This record gives sequence, C-alpha cells and structure tokens, in this order.
Amino acid sequence: MVSVRPATSRRRWLYRSLPTFFRVRTSDLVLFSRQLATFIRVGVPITDALKLLQSSSGSGAFRAALEDIADDLDAGESLSTAIAHHPNVFNQLYIDMVRAAEYSGTLDRVLAQVAAYLQRQDSAVKKLRSALIYPVVILLLAMVVCTILVVFVLPNFVQIFNEFHAQLPLPTRITLAVGVFAGTWRIEILVGLFLLIASCTAFMSSRPGHVFWDHALLRLPVIGSIVTYSIIERFTRTLATMLRAGIPISQTFDVATAAAGNIRFRRGLDAVKQRMVTGDGFSVPLEATGLFAPMVIRMIRVGEETGTLDSSLEQIAEFLSEEMDYKVRNMISLIEPALIISVGAAVGFVAVSVILPMYGLLKAVH
Repeated sequence: MVSVRPATSRRRWLYRSLPTFFRVRTSDLVLFSRQLATFIRVGVPITDALKLLQSSSGSGAFRAALEDIADDLDAGESLSTAIAHHPNVFNQLYIDMVRAAEYSGTLDRVLAQVAAYLQRQDSAVKKLRSALIYPVVILLLAMVVCTILVVFVLPNFVQIFNEFHAQLPLPTRITLAVGVFAGTWRIEILVGLFLLIASCTAFMSSRPGHVFWDHALLRLPVIGSIVTYSIIERFTRTLATMLRAGIPISQTFDVATAAAGNIRFRRGLDAVKQRMVTGDGFSVPLEATGLFAPMVIRMIRVGEETGTLDSSLEQIAEFLSEEMDYKVRNMISLIEPALIISVGAAVGFVAVSVILPMYGLLKAVH
C-alpha cells in the first residue's frame, strides 16, 4: 500500500509558502461559507461537510486549506482555531466571527452573514475595476499608436527628406527628437524608472511612507471623499456584522478598526476605544475625532439610544456604499472626456507630424 500523505503535505506546504501565486478568490470563500452554513443547518457534521466541499472546490490552494482544517478538527481543534492557521485565506474578521458563533451556537447564521458581507465587498471592488477598464484601454491604445507612428513611420519620411535636402516641419522635428532621445537613452530611462518605482515602493512600505500616503490620500480632490466613504463603510459594516452575530462592541471594536485600514482613522478610533472604556459611550468620542460626518454621528447616536446600533450601522454602510457608487461614476464621467481630449491631442500631434512631411514631399517633388 502506497501512502500519498507526504505528497499531500508537500502540496499543502507549497500553497502555504506561495500565497501570492495561489490566492483564494473571494467568490470561492463566499460560496464555501454559504454551503457550509447550509450543511450545518441541516445537521451535517462539520468535518463531513468540509470533506464534501473540499472535493468540489476548484482552487488547489483552497482544497489544501480545507484538508488542513479537516485534519485539525479531527485532532480536536475548534473551527475558529483551525481556520486561524490559514490567514491567507481567512481574515481576522472571519476568524473572530466564527469564534463568537461557536460560543453562541449560531454558526450557520453567522456564516451566512459573513458570506453576504464578503459578497458586498467583492461587488464593490469589481464595480470599481469595471469602471476603470475603459480609460485604461484608451490610454494603452493611444500609446501603441503613437509608438508605431514614431518608431516605424516617421524614420521613413526622414530618410526621404534627407534625399531631397528638404527641411522637416517643426512638429515632425519635435516628435522625432522625442523618439531619438527615447531610443538613444532607453536603457538609462528604464533604469531611472526602475529606481524611481523601487524607491517609491520602499518608501511606501515603510512606516513614515504609509503614514504619509494615508494622510495624503484623504486630502486628494474627489478621490479623498471616495476613500473616506470607503473607510467608514468598511468600519460600520464590519461592526454591524459582528454586533448582529452577538459579539459585544468591546470585543468587535479592534477588528472593525483594523478593517478601516487607514492609519489616520485607526488612530482616531483607538482614541474612541479608550474613551469608551471610561464610560463615554460610542457616539460622543466618535464625534470628537472629526473624521465622521454629522449624519453618521446622528444615526449612530439614535441606534445607541434605541438599542438598535447594529441596524443603524448597517444603514450607514448601505448609504455610504450607494454614495461611493455615485461618486465613482461621477469621477469616471469626468475622467473619460478629459482623458479622451488629452489622448486625442497627443495622437493628433503625432499624426500631424506624419502628415505634414507628405505635403512637404509633394512640394519638393514639384
């Protein structure tokens, strides 16, 4: 009898070691959460459910993770502890939600809530990506057209003009000079770009760079308000989801703060937590940060006073999500014409640089 366990262990080690190349899609995690919730609801043991889901998973990385989790459950670990071994698949929110659900005995309901939360987050990301596709495609096509004209078309006209001892038009000379410069110094330009990108990446990866970027991002025109809405939407939705699962706000606040992501907001929310510990409530210290709009503060205060904080937070998240969609659409509607005009001007200048020599050649021939 041949054991396949070492090969399986090696494969799982590979998926753990290379999370970037074997990333689990959010859609896979959403489907898994919904199916596991259904299995638990009808009384299927979790280990059996994981084995069934493992066989139907389309992702090798996810199959390896589920196999590990099933083994850990067989060894006596809880589900929350088992999934905590796979932070590249399950984030801290997911782990904390499952842990709270295990204590409250509502694992099926909480898994369904987490699936809905992840689905909304994934949909927001996909909407933003689809909105940016058209401008990016236009820009790439313009770069390709300009490169073809400058590299392959213009040199032929230059050679012919030299034979007729004719002077090239000014737009053609400018375009040609740019092309010659880029061709002559291409290695230096590429090295310079590489060093610039590497320096920016290193700075942004550092603590000062992260702080600078998080503060600067909030001050950018148009984009700053979208980023602010996105941060508050993540914070309120995370908090609402965990409160709805029965987790006290004192335990959920750190997870929701981490979900906000932005350092400036996290510092403000840390101050809110300290004041909450001293009995100042939630809405009052939140208002003192100056990071949240008055409408958000009012809705949180109403939820706090009526005991419906989770519902108020969910309503805030839904409102901000709709506002973000509206602002993103407006931003794209402004970017598209500006980009088309800019690209048209650049391509038009290069086209004129190609067309003018044709008329010059006709005059030279006559």
